[in-house]
Amino acid sequence: MPVSQTIGAPIPNNTEHAVSVTLPTWEATVGYEEGQDWVVNQMHSGYPRFFIHSKVKELSRLLELNYAKENEKSMIFPSYQVAKRCREFIRAKSLLPNCPVRILQLSTEAPKTDEEKSYKVEAHIAVVFFPGSEFSLAKAYWQHAGEGVSSRLGEYVLNEMGEKLESTAAKGRRPSSGRNSRSSISSLQNNQEYSTFVEERFGRNLDLRFAKEAKAILRNRIASHISPQLGDDNVYLCCSGMNAIFLAHQMLLKTLEKKDQKSVCFGFPYVDTLNILKKWGAGVHFYGFGDDNSLDALEKRLEDGEPILSLFCECPSNPLLKTPDLIRIKKLADKYDFAVVVDDTVGNITNIDVIRYCDIVTSSLTKVFSGDSNVMGGSMVLNPASKYYKIFKDYLTENFEDILWDQDAIYLERNSRDFEARSKKINHNAVQVLEFFEKSPLLDSVYYPSTMPSKKHYDALKKPDGGYGGLMSIVFKEQTDAVCFFNNVKLSKGPSLGTNFTLICPYSILAHYQELDVIEQWGVDRNLVRLSIGLEPTQELLATLKEALDTAEEQHHV
Repeated sequence: MPVSQTIGAPIPNNTEHAVSVTLPTWEATVGYEEGQDWVVNQMHSGYPRFFIHSKVKELSRLLELNYAKENEKSMIFPSYQVAKRCREFIRAKSLLPNCPVRILQLSTEAPKTDEEKSYKVEAHIAVVFFPGSEFSLAKAYWQHAGEGVSSRLGEYVLNEMGEKLESTAAKGRRPSSGRNSRSSISSLQNNQEYSTFVEERFGRNLDLRFAKEAKAILRNRIASHISPQLGDDNVYLCCSGMNAIFLAHQMLLKTLEKKDQKSVCFGFPYVDTLNILKKWGAGVHFYGFGDDNSLDALEKRLEDGEPILSLFCECPSNPLLKTPDLIRIKKLADKYDFAVVVDDTVGNITNIDVIRYCDIVTSSLTKVFSGDSNVMGGSMVLNPASKYYKIFKDYLTENFEDILWDQDAIYLERNSRDFEARSKKINHNAVQVLEFFEKSPLLDSVYYPSTMPSKKHYDALKKPDGGYGGLMSIVFKEQTDAVCFFNNVKLSKGPSLGTNFTLICPYSILAHYQELDVIEQWGVDRNLVRLSIGLEPTQELLATLKEALDTAEEQHHV
């Protein structure tokens, strides 16, 4: 696959619904975080929870022209229940007295014939209107909860309703600002026709009538890899991995009747897991090192009589690849009555078995499960052996909404058919890259599950034919070497992980730029570089890395 080095280009190239975006240099990544025009003005794509897709932006613009009051902005969600949660969040966090937030529900036309059912469904959206001054709060909800409208759903609704919205706006509402609206709709439709042609040409589309079947296959695929005895009715598909974590936490708050008790975030996690635990419920105890000493401290807290609602952890953690002692955590949970939620995205279900030691397993299907970096999805899986199982099952039976958009489910199913074989190849490549990096005199540290002191905890979870995954992080002894290596390596550079191609980023800069001093207190170096190893031919990948490392070594001696 050709590797783009153009700021703002989608990763993969020429992919309408790409999940990652190109930030080709260290300086560009800093520029993005600082909001510098030379970077931000070129960002035509981005990770979907942080960057609102152009189709969704266009739909919002038309909805605002037709329905917004003066100075109102909008955010689009896939259901009324989701929109209500966003409204509640804005009202709770806003400094405006009695902050006015409205919800508008819209649906597209249902198919009228069997033929139409192959390409047409009755789609629903819920639009939240709020004062423009509160846009940052609405965007925070979109990011943290991970349940904003997907780009494909936005595109579908835009193509179904766009011309009508344009027409009604032109007849009486405020005039359009910016580019010519009619030409923008035409351009969107032309782009979609091209994308559809490309995707159908390469066999990446399925008849929309098979969406229900695709979801059933996905649930069965996930359940069978976790355990042959696990029924697929315990697998709940979500619209992103973060959405799975958010919904799990919401369920705990609503079912365990411990709203005054804090949760524990064990280990240094991906940023929004901690945000969810901070911003909903009673708060969080953060054990950022996530090691055995941290577990001793948690046990002391519990022994001293402070109850907790739950413990959330990653297995292993991103980006430090530490594995928590789930066996000991399970014993503490049984003794002190708290729920355990494990995110197994980095390890993934082909490599590790975590469900025995927790009540809920969450995972981002966007990552290695899909691999193609062109669709978002997540899963939340209940452990039938959990003492909370009946409570959770009853709650979900009554409250769970299937909001994974049909087209996204179809792509997930197609992408994931060979995910086990891809995972094994990624495991193999990662071990070779690890051995290569361990020989470099420029590196101070290499983080990988098999090299960490917590390896014994990972091995206790590892399946007989499992490996250690494709994620690793490296820290150079000197920042200049890190910058030189990153700027010169001829690989895809941007956010996300678990892609079929190797993807690299200066992780601390990208995810924690505003708190670099804080994360270093938890052992995360500000110049840490994270690699998600892909499916490239092994020697080809090693040669690419060697070329960049050699360049860094040459400038190091200048």
